[in-house]
Amino acid sequence: MAYPFGGHPTFAQYLGWAKGQGCEIKQGIIIDDDGRPYDLTLITSPSGRHYIDTVTQHNDRLLPTTIARLDRRLGLKSPRFSVDIEDDD
Repeated sequence: MAYPFGGHPTFAQYLGWAKGQGCEIKQGIIIDDDGRPYDLTLITSPSGRHYIDTVTQHNDRLLPTTIARLDRRLGLKSPRFSVDIEDDD
C-alpha cells in the first residue's frame, strides 16, 4: 500500500491532499453552448500553476499516470504512487 491513501486514491482524496499543500480548490458548474451542464474543478497551486478538470468525479480512483499529470501540471510532488518521468540527460 502506498502512503497515505493505500492503492489508488480517489480524486477527492487528492484534492484534500493538494489543499493541505496550499492549493486553492474551486468547484462549480459550467454550461456549454448547447445548454449541457458540466462539473468543473479548478485547482490552483501556491506557485500560480493550475489545472481544470471537467470529467473526474470525486469518487473516481486515480491511476498513477493521472496522479503524475496532476503533480506535473501543478508543480507538486505527491507522496504516493505516481509515475515519475525523468530526463536521461
